[in-house]
Amino acid sequence: MKASVLRRLSLACFLLGTLLSLVPANAMETNVLTRDPSTVIQRGNEYWVYGTGRGISQFSSTDRIHWTRQGHVFATAPAWVATTVPANTNNFSWAPDVHLVNGKYFLYYSYSTMGSNESGIGVAISPDLDPSSWVDQGLVIRSTRSDNFNTIDPCIFEDANGGAWLSFGSYFSGIKLIQIDPQTGKQSSGNRTIYNLATHFQAPGNPIEASCVFYHDGCYYLFVDWGGCCAGSLSTYNIRVGRSKDVTGPYLDKSGKEMMQGGGSLFLGSVWDHDTGAPFDDEVGPGHAAILHDQDGWWFSYHEEWARDKNGATTMNINRLAWDADGWPRLVLGPGPYKMISAISIHDCLDVVKGSTEEGAGVETWPYEGSDSQKWLLSYQGDGYYAITGVGSGKALGAAGGVAKPGSKVEIAPFKSQDGQLWYLEQHDNGAYSILNRSGNKTIALDVGGCSRNDGTPVNLWTVNAQICQEWSFRVR
Repeated sequence: MKASVLRRLSLACFLLGTLLSLVPANAMETNVLTRDPSTVIQRGNEYWVYGTGRGISQFSSTDRIHWTRQGHVFATAPAWVATTVPANTNNFSWAPDVHLVNGKYFLYYSYSTMGSNESGIGVAISPDLDPSSWVDQGLVIRSTRSDNFNTIDPCIFEDANGGAWLSFGSYFSGIKLIQIDPQTGKQSSGNRTIYNLATHFQAPGNPIEASCVFYHDGCYYLFVDWGGCCAGSLSTYNIRVGRSKDVTGPYLDKSGKEMMQGGGSLFLGSVWDHDTGAPFDDEVGPGHAAILHDQDGWWFSYHEEWARDKNGATTMNINRLAWDADGWPRLVLGPGPYKMISAISIHDCLDVVKGSTEEGAGVETWPYEGSDSQKWLLSYQGDGYYAITGVGSGKALGAAGGVAKPGSKVEIAPFKSQDGQLWYLEQHDNGAYSILNRSGNKTIALDVGGCSRNDGTPVNLWTVNAQICQEWSFRVR
């Protein structure tokens, strides 16, 4: 009997080890090293994406993760660029976006120069996405130095009735919207209004850009980037979201604040490099959102300004997207395995006491040593809640006794889908997460005892208090 049990345990360990070896270090990371990826668009069994680069970079894929570069859309800059943006002399195009409109593929793109609003957005059309089939249709809208807006970062989308719209804008007075003629791809001759969608005046320079509007289940969702790009690991880019019943707004965040008044709920951020020597995330500066609804569900694409495993290159990621019961979209984190790093003790991670695999074993902070007792898998359960399972033990993190109270022990035990084993990940503006227990109605958090920086400090539960001892980061490297 004992030999049989041992054989089953050995097989289980082997299968778990095999599974973990097949999970990439970051399950959502692609090999597309480009800034400002467009919406991922599908035709047949192929996916296409376009990015910032000389003449617009284009890539194809059959699995959404591994992509092949397919050259450039434009060998030379479109004719309108020389007169509209004369300072752009190298055919370097920014932030394209693509959508199937009226049976044709419309590719919008922008030309500008850094820091200037002397910019323009153009459109090219293709019948089938063949890399050599794009035919430029010319300028759609421009901005000059006398304007209070900037015509870059286009996003093409359809409203609930099939009408075509284009959002755009960067810094200056914020995000704008125009109506598009679905026959020509140009601005509608019957509606020349430029609508105002969002600003971020609370920060110097109004750092807001890279809009994406998406219609879902009765609401329009507006994603924007706040913060600064293009500074590697120092980039402060983060993605915000609001929604509206009307395509032209007003767009409100989760607290009810209008995005034209600076509102915007955090959708995805990161712990960036503050140039102080403190550790920062494996990937920094998420931005340029887009959504794909595929046969296997919803997907959210974006770029990270800096990726550690790509030698600091800007990398396109694609994650699962979920919709909460209240209709808000949510990015689903990959499975890991992760180190769960404490913000109060920045070189310590969450570890099972003495590396135990026994049911009821507690957890503590301890310097990362690479042991399986320090690695954790995430399994999404819906509405922002995850099960957190130890790689070494195969057991789930939970509140002792199944009920979260201030001072309750946190232990490992077989997962039984109980509220005490479900954890809500709430990200803050600084990129760190609070880990809130469902049985405590999100009022009880994973807490480093006494906010101690000492190795071996017990990690238990305590009332949410906005202190650093309740902040955690999930890192794969």
